[in-house]
This record gives sequence, C-alpha cells and structure tokens, in this order.
Amino acid sequence: MTTEDPLEPVVLEGVAEVVTDHEALTRFLAGINAKYATTYGPELSDPAVNATFRIRPRRVIGLTEDDFTGSPTRWTFAEQP
Repeated sequence: MTTEDPLEPVVLEGVAEVVTDHEALTRFLAGINAKYATTYGPELSDPAVNATFRIRPRRVIGLTEDDFTGSPTRWTFAEQP
C-alpha cells in the first residue's frame, strides 16, 4: 500500500486481510464518518458489497523527492499474530 503522492511517498508493506468482523467494521465506519463528516451507512462496509482490508505492517518506508538519497526512513514492526 502507498500514498498517492509520488513526490513524498510512504510505502507500507505487510500482510493484508479482508475484515469481516462486524465490531471492527462498525468502528471503521464510525471513524470514516467522523473524519470526513459523512453519514455513510453500514452498506459501505458490507463485505458482500465492498471489501475492507486490514494491513498488519511489517515495514514502512518514507522519503521526499527533494532529498531522495538523504531522506529515506524505514520503520520495521514485529510480526503480529
């Protein structure tokens, strides 16, 4: 997964999985509605209609285009169950 900004990318590598847990999907939807001041209903996160993914990060790399060789930063994460 990465951001859409090609000049200041952040790349996240890890294991992706489809979320089907109702509680987790409800929390996700509440967060989306709060952040973007929307009123999306449960159909947005219905696994039969739209897939919601969770990524368990293993490594993240960020850098800036104006300091391509000096800015790369890498974070690593322990494997999670």
